Amino acid sequence: MKSGIPKGERVVVAVDGPAGAGKGAVCRAAAWHFGLAYLETGALYRAVGLIAARAGLTDPAELARAAAAMPFAYRPLGEGRHGAFLGEEEVSLALRAEAVGQAASRVAALPEVRQALLGFQRRYGAGLNLILDGRDVGSVVWPDADLKIFLTASLEERARRRALELQARGEAVNLAELIASMAERDARDAGRVHAPMEPAFGAVVVDTTAMSMEESCAAVIARIAPVLGRS
Repeated sequence: MKSGIPKGERVVVAVDGPAGAGKGAVCRAAAWHFGLAYLETGALYRAVGLIAARAGLTDPAELARAAAAMPFAYRPLGEGRHGAFLGEEEVSLALRAEAVGQAASRVAALPEVRQALLGFQRRYGAGLNLILDGRDVGSVVWPDADLKIFLTASLEERARRRALELQARGEAVNLAELIASMAERDARDAGRVHAPMEPAFGAVVVDTTAMSMEESCAAVIARIAPVLGRS
């Protein structure tokens, strides 16, 4: 199976896995280390949701056009840090707003938007070497990626990490409820008829349960290096 978009000489790395496995941090670290273009694919739906909320768009065709043409990109802001931008406006915080999340859920249900964003992901980064994180990158977006990684960890460990993130923001956390919520999401993502969350064909599974974040980053960087011809 091929993506249908010529990859050219660039290297594409696809990283999939469940919430809390550390995909974002690991991919941002690798992007900085190797100078790769980076894309968190889930943020695309939030970006379309933000555009929809601001412009009052509801028509599926209009939303699809906006999705295909939006000037969305991640830019490096320092080691392991990337900002999400719409044109020259940084929208990293705006994308996390509750209203934007609700709008993202609505637009993500539209086949027209999903198709438009599929093309966006395949064009992203132009001719640059690229790393993407998501849930169906290696199976749907870039099945012909040069390297496919499925990053995972035990449910309990992923919930513990998520709880620490929320607590760092000053939010109260019920660990049992968080574990139940993440288990429900895992089951929903894995049980989808279209693009279920599972290791793509040929993917390397990296279990980070017993790893620190630094060790997780190092493990993924070590797998990317030979693909790029680096030691």
